[in-house]
Amino acid sequence: MAEKIKVSLEQLIKKKLDKDNKRAATKEIYIESLGGYITFNAPTDSQQIEYGDKVRRDESYSAMVEAMERLVYNCCPLLHSKELQEKTEVEYPYDIVKAIFDLDEILDLGVKLVNFFKEDEKEDEEDEEDKLKN
Repeated sequence: MAEKIKVSLEQLIKKKLDKDNKRAATKEIYIESLGGYITFNAPTDSQQIEYGDKVRRDESYSAMVEAMERLVYNCCPLLHSKELQEKTEVEYPYDIVKAIFDLDEILDLGVKLVNFFKEDEKEDEEDEEDKLKN
């Protein structure tokens, strides 16, 4: 039987602060067609749930792409610019994603946003392995 370990108040506080830091996280993602980086916010829990629900409910490729378009838009404050929407003559805000990015870029960005923290966790694990080796 596993040993019972009590969680401390400090652990709960740290967990809450870590969660808050994740919510405020941003990532610079390189967009090859633009030759530069765009800042994306971490997807919220509700955005991730909305994405997952849409993909599971509709079970189609087009539903997945539409869900990724929404995720890209929601996580990129730059795309929310009214000036951008006016100058590109986009009426519906989510359509700005299709107006700017091609399908491959939307899919790539969507995957990166769905896996926003997994890449960081992988780097942390590799750092730990390097420390153990040394």
